[in-house]
Amino acid sequence: MAQKPKDELRDHQQKNGFPEVLLEKSFEERVNYFKGYTIAHPLLINAYSKVIDNIFNPSNRTVQFLYGPSGVGKTTIFNKIQRTIIERLLPVLEEDKGRIPYAALEAVASDNGNFDWKDFYIRLLEEFKEVGIEQKIDYEVKFNQNKITNVREQDPNRRLRKAVEVTLRHRRPVTLIIDEAQHMMKMTSGRRLRNQMDSIKSLASLSNTPIVLIGTYELLQFTNLSGQLSRRSDDVHFQRYQMENKQHMNWFENTLYMFQKHMPLEFEPDLISHTDFFYERSIGCIGTLKDWLTKTLEMNLMKGKNTIEVDDFKEYALSLNQCIKMIREAREGEISLEESDEKKKTLYSLLMGKGNFESSDNNEEVDQTISPVKKNNKKGKPGKRNPKRDTVGGAKESGSDAV
Repeated sequence: MAQKPKDELRDHQQKNGFPEVLLEKSFEERVNYFKGYTIAHPLLINAYSKVIDNIFNPSNRTVQFLYGPSGVGKTTIFNKIQRTIIERLLPVLEEDKGRIPYAALEAVASDNGNFDWKDFYIRLLEEFKEVGIEQKIDYEVKFNQNKITNVREQDPNRRLRKAVEVTLRHRRPVTLIIDEAQHMMKMTSGRRLRNQMDSIKSLASLSNTPIVLIGTYELLQFTNLSGQLSRRSDDVHFQRYQMENKQHMNWFENTLYMFQKHMPLEFEPDLISHTDFFYERSIGCIGTLKDWLTKTLEMNLMKGKNTIEVDDFKEYALSLNQCIKMIREAREGEISLEESDEKKKTLYSLLMGKGNFESSDNNEEVDQTISPVKKNNKKGKPGKRNPKRDTVGGAKESGSDAV
């Protein structure tokens, strides 16, 4: 590609959203600039505003859910919430040096199929810079051993749980934010999903700290486990941009254009002309789109290129199979949230006392620790009859005449 005259290049740079000085920096600094650049696009603003309003106005809602498809940008909201809480509490924090504005951590996926509560409590105490974490003592058990049940006394996580509750009460964070919260649902067959949610609810209640759970659509299994939970929780759906929605597609194109303007390249790439392609390979999720653009930018700057063509983006795009997997998971979550005529009919029937009052909630898992009765297929020895009741009184056996 022919180089532009200096005056023309200068005018071109001034139209870009990034600082011109970046063009003289190393490729690492240019990539880091783009990685740190975020866009407050409409769907992100909508979800973020609802979450932050619920945090500062929790009422009697002790648990808040923020869910959406993978790659939609939930971690961006996770980070933005933390910055906002500090900004709003700054005058209070200057007066009260012992207060912590928030507690935030990521729920770690289990290695053995069971969510590790002990690891969770330790990581949370580390966030508070607590000392002697492994030396915590549960004084309630120590001084009331005759009154405490053996189950409570022998619970290896109890002392850490108590330490977390006390720390939250004394440090008074506005909220406890847990990212990747769907990992807390992982368990083996011996523990029900409701038990996990009960642990979270009691932690929020006993510590006087509202909890925000951020995760994928898997969190939907948590949201309606009971009527009490439904009444005491808030749900926020952070959705992707929908192709069938014209306004959504306009917003997606505007967001793509802003990314185009902030890619620190000598010659601005043309992303807008290929909006459909970028939508297709990101399934309308801005987080996925941003990761893809960042990867392509990094690889091409390493090669010394001063612009990026659409073929360069194709090289690092998700495959069709990957996109199909992602959109199927997203659609399953979206469909479960849609208000259909069938759901309205079910609600009306129950209100009128005519519906089926048996729970249709599939989230309540059967406790599989009780093994099912196995059919005995053991055969007897050759020439020896299996035990059974013989007919008497001249009755006929089916298919043969009685002797």
